[in-house]
Amino acid sequence: MTRSTAWRRTGEFVVNPACEKGFETINATGTDFPRGISEFEALGVRREPSLSVGPPRVAQAPAALECRLHSTLRIGDATLVFGRVLHVAVRREMLVDGHPAIELLRPLARLGRDEWATLGAVREIKRVRYVDRPRPAC
Repeated sequence: MTRSTAWRRTGEFVVNPACEKGFETINATGTDFPRGISEFEALGVRREPSLSVGPPRVAQAPAALECRLHSTLRIGDATLVFGRVLHVAVRREMLVDGHPAIELLRPLARLGRDEWATLGAVREIKRVRYVDRPRPAC
């Protein structure tokens, strides 16, 4: 079963965010493997069982979102897939004070064609509590 049809059949899928460290392998998963060829086996990607859905997670992924299909939206020749997240798994070494650390995750973004983006500058902006909000002078 190919990636594009498995979620249609089962209504379940896992999103494994890509990170800079695995760029070459991540890019290779986009290969148009013939039906019956598993990208896991072809690329030597290890899998591990998911906790709330049938499809496996990528063992090396820094995080995984286990999802149940909510809906889809056809846009041109692509299908946008929306899922309800049932379970989030983040590797311990990606956490700082119990929260995922963006500087450790180093996510990749697929932009289209052969273009990818990496993490640029990260800004921290504290949220203002309602009681501390600026008030007009008049």
